[in-house]
Amino acid sequence: MTREQVWKTMTATLRKDFGRLLDVRGVRRVRRVTHDAWIVTVVLSAPSGDLHVADVNVDDTGAITPVLNADHVIEAVRRDARASVQPTAPDTLTDFGEELASELDDEPALELLATTTEAPLDARARAAIARGDTASLREARELLPHLLADHERRGATLLTMARVEVKLGQTELARGYLEAAAREFADRYDLGSLEDAAALDLELGGPDAFVGSPVHALLEQSRARLTPLSSLFEARSFAHLPGDLRAKLLPHARLRTLAAGEALVNEGEPSQNVFVVKSGLLGVWLERPEGGSWLVRCCFPGWLLGESSVLGAADARCTATLRAERISEVWICPASIIRTLMADDRAFALRIAETKQLHRIDSFFSMHETMGQLDVQVRDEMLQCIQRLETFHRDTLLLRANEIPNVACLVARGSIGLFEDGKPDTPLATIEADSFYGVRDAVHQIAPHVAAIARAGTTVAFFDAKLLQKLCERSPEHVVAVLERLG
Repeated sequence: MTREQVWKTMTATLRKDFGRLLDVRGVRRVRRVTHDAWIVTVVLSAPSGDLHVADVNVDDTGAITPVLNADHVIEAVRRDARASVQPTAPDTLTDFGEELASELDDEPALELLATTTEAPLDARARAAIARGDTASLREARELLPHLLADHERRGATLLTMARVEVKLGQTELARGYLEAAAREFADRYDLGSLEDAAALDLELGGPDAFVGSPVHALLEQSRARLTPLSSLFEARSFAHLPGDLRAKLLPHARLRTLAAGEALVNEGEPSQNVFVVKSGLLGVWLERPEGGSWLVRCCFPGWLLGESSVLGAADARCTATLRAERISEVWICPASIIRTLMADDRAFALRIAETKQLHRIDSFFSMHETMGQLDVQVRDEMLQCIQRLETFHRDTLLLRANEIPNVACLVARGSIGLFEDGKPDTPLATIEADSFYGVRDAVHQIAPHVAAIARAGTTVAFFDAKLLQKLCERSPEHVVAVLERLG
């Protein structure tokens, strides 16, 4: 469903049940493990202003949860009434401001201070770095971390922080910032900036140390991944197609060249083709829940995209915006032809389905409160730890109590109940959809005192415990800390 369809569906439901008492005030997309959904903000229109009633979930089938009733409206009114009788603290800042204003006529210096607008943080940091003395560099050191919240410029800020620390003589701290900057540039396959980071790393450590450094490894990996394909059948999904099916596909596959910044498809548009990157880079941009969009990964030659066109409903929509980050070439394959090949070759169909599920989980990771803190390469390694995706049609024991687990779980649909031995009918807790369970136990080989049982209709992604342990062994401490917090 598109945002407009969700808005219309929700508005029609509210008109039917509540007349014009309730209205929709916002619709934002959220990412689930197996599908997209929408959060709709519903308000009560009142003379004093809108009263928030609820944020309801609308899934990809149009199902609405929770179903709103009179109790939700009554609770919204009660919340507003309780808030209106809360005592307010004295506005001491206002009083101070009035006193200050009354004294400005007698204090020229204060008048000048009151009318001066402070320069933006980035301008102040640049000015401090340009001055170059120790005190100014320390001032820049204090200012620069505040700029890390800008997702688009995070890598450039980290590289600047590294350069400041070099000037202050803090080489080890500079190397830490430098590696973090390189990871940001590698996520976006920004080779120019990654080479700048590599040049500074080479300068700091010399040729011998540089060859074995993380920055050098990131540079080499990025360069290797940008090698163009010479044939469509070098792509993993198409590599094992038999000759007769290749002959059926080739007349319909066309090559399109995109300029840097040009969109291939936009999120929400009809999904009608499968795409394979031949050369260059395609950026995957997702809409943020709070508005706007952000780059969650870059796709290099060999990547297959647009699988929703052959696995979704007839009116499938693009789940992300695909944009060329540099001059790029993309093979475009009509969905109707790909469906024909899938019908003729079951292994090919399974590869397409597997690709779609991995892309779904990756989108979920990128928007997840905890997983979203990790860079793309770590998220890729986490995806490689997935052992299988399984649906259970009846209650099934997944992990026994008091035994070290050999897997961790991500609930895609349904739920997992946690039970003490001897009390099978009374769950201690329930792990709902889009939640992790057992990651810390799997990584640290801890035997939980509860049994985990998948409820009927539940779909679970299983992560191999040994692969998770190896991921943690070769990852920085902050990555391990993030994984430990999952679930």
